[in-house]
Amino acid sequence: MAGEAKSAVAKDKPAAGLRERSKQRRIDRIVDAALDILRENPEENLTLDRVAARAEVAPMTVFNLIGNRDQLWNAMADRAIQSLEPSSVTVEDPRERAHAIVEEVVCVLRSDPDVFRQLLAGWSQSGLVLQHDPTVALIDCLHQAVKEGTLKPDVNARKYGEVLAAGLIGTIHQWTAGLLNDRAFGTRAHAVVDVVFDAARP
Repeated sequence: MAGEAKSAVAKDKPAAGLRERSKQRRIDRIVDAALDILRENPEENLTLDRVAARAEVAPMTVFNLIGNRDQLWNAMADRAIQSLEPSSVTVEDPRERAHAIVEEVVCVLRSDPDVFRQLLAGWSQSGLVLQHDPTVALIDCLHQAVKEGTLKPDVNARKYGEVLAAGLIGTIHQWTAGLLNDRAFGTRAHAVVDVVFDAARP
């Protein structure tokens, strides 16, 4: 009897894994459909019905697998920024590392402008787009620069890092609003790094 029970459990495990993979494929298809709609018609209202039709599933399937409209936007944001990981940037010089972090943020956003402009401008919880917040990584750059003596020893690295991050986010929102083109976006974002580091020099 015990052997039969173990055999039944062993058979159930592959079945459960198959169900999970099938569920994830449907979730991926729904998120892909939503992102495609944003890219093709960024000015049109994104509804669960439109996403369901594009993904070839029932609207209730979208709700059951992902949730309401805000949860769908959250899933889209997760997908869009999955490659953004500021803490993984490894450059020895702290100022150059700060530039590399900013460049990574800029490149990710510019790689899919229609999606990110909608996520930042058209979603009530748009702050979640930047949940991979670069602030901590930028503060670490300033801490290292203070230790190495390239910045004043009494510099408040946290305060300067927060100012740098705020300047970067402000630049992102200018780009979102169409006030900066892609080239100016990158130039302005890197200028924020230089202004903060120069202000903290001995």
